[in-house]
Amino acid sequence: MKNVLICASLLSSMLTYAQEKDSTKSKDIEEVVVNGKYYQKYKLNEVSGSLRLQTPIMELPQNVQSISSQVLADQITLNMSEGIVRNVSGARKVEHWDNVYSNVFMRGASIATYMNGMNVSSTWGPINPDASIIDRIEFVKGPAGFMGSMGDPAGFYNIVTKKPTGKFQNSVRFTTGSYNLFRGEADLDGVIVKNGVLDYRLNLMGSTNGSWVENDKTKKIIVAPSLTFRPTKTTTLTAQYNYQFLNFSQPGAYLMSKDGYASLNVHTNFNDKNFKETEVKDQSLFLTLDQKLFKDWTWSTQYAYMDMNYDGGSWWGSFDTNNSNIFNRTLSNWQAVGKNHIFQTYVRGSLKTGNIVHKVIAGFDYGDRKYNADFSGYSKIADGVETAIYPINIHNPQYGVDPSTLPADSFYTLSTAAPFYNDQGVKYTSYYAQDQIEMFDNKLRLTLAGRYTSGKTYAGYPNLGEVKPDTAGEFTPRVGVSYSFNENFSAYGVFDKTFVPQSAIQYSDTNPKGEPLTTPFKGQNLEVGIKKDWFGGKWNSTFAIYEITRQNIFTADPVHSTSGFSVATGEQRARGFEADIKGEIVKGLNVVINYAYTDAKTVKDNDAARIGQQSPGNAKNVQNTWLSYRFENGMLNGFGISAGYQYQGGRQSWFGTSAKQDQTLEDYFDTNFGISYTAKKFDVNLILNNVLNRKLYSGYRNDDGSYAWIYNAPRNWRLSIGYKF
Repeated sequence: MKNVLICASLLSSMLTYAQEKDSTKSKDIEEVVVNGKYYQKYKLNEVSGSLRLQTPIMELPQNVQSISSQVLADQITLNMSEGIVRNVSGARKVEHWDNVYSNVFMRGASIATYMNGMNVSSTWGPINPDASIIDRIEFVKGPAGFMGSMGDPAGFYNIVTKKPTGKFQNSVRFTTGSYNLFRGEADLDGVIVKNGVLDYRLNLMGSTNGSWVENDKTKKIIVAPSLTFRPTKTTTLTAQYNYQFLNFSQPGAYLMSKDGYASLNVHTNFNDKNFKETEVKDQSLFLTLDQKLFKDWTWSTQYAYMDMNYDGGSWWGSFDTNNSNIFNRTLSNWQAVGKNHIFQTYVRGSLKTGNIVHKVIAGFDYGDRKYNADFSGYSKIADGVETAIYPINIHNPQYGVDPSTLPADSFYTLSTAAPFYNDQGVKYTSYYAQDQIEMFDNKLRLTLAGRYTSGKTYAGYPNLGEVKPDTAGEFTPRVGVSYSFNENFSAYGVFDKTFVPQSAIQYSDTNPKGEPLTTPFKGQNLEVGIKKDWFGGKWNSTFAIYEITRQNIFTADPVHSTSGFSVATGEQRARGFEADIKGEIVKGLNVVINYAYTDAKTVKDNDAARIGQQSPGNAKNVQNTWLSYRFENGMLNGFGISAGYQYQGGRQSWFGTSAKQDQTLEDYFDTNFGISYTAKKFDVNLILNNVLNRKLYSGYRNDDGSYAWIYNAPRNWRLSIGYKF
């Protein structure tokens, strides 16, 4: 923590200069900005069209933090599982199957994943979005009724994928680095029919890489074409197709020990080279129609189809009862299919009543997300004894399990008749209307909105018992206010709510087995904040405080505690402060600096021991800094240096409030340093990660007292070379 405070104090001393007259900012979606030769786009002034809003970020009654593709390129970030979250206050990745998907926590809970404005969250998905197809990432903090209301009130992140720009601008990039990383990308952007009638874009990526641990390799291929067609001046149709192929040795390199976290060598792996590899094929199609109606009124309709197929296996296990150095691995099937159908249609525009302007959005959303999997374990009984056990000495691992003892290929199939065939999904319909009322020449903006959502969720093993869906229908109001002191300084407040269908069994006087308890989980957020553009809008600061409550959490019935009945009386609360600074603070120096304090804990529970416990996956203090300086004159013209760090303090594992063991984790401190060179068409960037070569990890403690964790990479480097044509 001392290192963080020293770094933060030095940075704050630089920022105290910053006061001056700010420039007028355009309220059009497309900005025209004149910049220097090596200008880096760190600060974005508008949200993407996929968030439906017609309001600049400065005037929104919501904390929205956008990360540009330029930031990802400067940090040589390759996918969502890497350091993307460092660019947003309080966001942090919580480990699990890191090779497959990203589990991002913020404001005391896991947040949803959106893509192009559509909720695509699923079990073990979606696949980690790759930087080669990302145009920007938007973190929307707290509930956002203009996008959806069925989910946790922590918020969501929205991946905006690359689309045709209507310009001829092509680029290729090669990246290499530690652990035999080899990666090639191509971004081909151009025009088929002039005057904006038909534009295209094609993104291609292929990569292979090893790991700092044994027996861990990953291959990935991406093909992502898109077309924009404008048959008339008022009609725009965009079609995007993304195909991702992923092959990896294991979903996550977990280590286990009874001697404590990080007690094994960082290069150790419990996976065997002969265990089954996993292949994932992910396809998604996005179709968008925008029709201008009259004046600034537009009707937008979007449909998304996603198809994910998993063909693989996984291992788990337990310690030998007679020797804690021996970990007995067992194997499981992992065949899964996920299919999403998502549809949304809405109109937006403005009208005037006297001197008051109304910006209106009204629409309908539909979603049907399904996930089916076979998690059957492999078993081979001989003389009444289980023989499908694969022991490994955690301090002296030997690899090369006899292939004849492993499951046959026929084991790895998706069987709907398997005992552990899993069926789960989410389905909803939703209606929404919002009026943003602009008064006093748009100095004061009042947002009044409401959404009605009817939804159901279900999850279970149908061959082990009936899977009953949880259903609920709720109206969720939204009230926001934003006031502009001038064109570059505003304050806001917002109140918004969410819900999630859920069910349990409660006590009944008439039925000894109890009766269904269907009270939905409810969340709400109360938040205030200020936003400020500095030095002509070159950089921006946002400060926010909030309180999120999560109510109707199921807890054990204290009166009938031995019968397994539940009551909906539990409550969690997250209170916090967030600060984000982003942009060019002096000529050539771009920064991303953020800090979040998050006090997320249980405040009501029938088990008194749980009251005051920190929420799973939370970190009380998160502070990140990234600095990038580009020389623009003299002998060093075009050269650049960059440096950054990530700090997380007061970490809590994701294992859950019912865990029997202490789930606190030690503080996390990562460092990065880079040098680069940029010319008109050519750039090269070298980054050194984990400069201090610390043992960085995340994990949890099992109820049996053992420790489980995943290491982050030790000191490593990446070199990226790009060419534009």
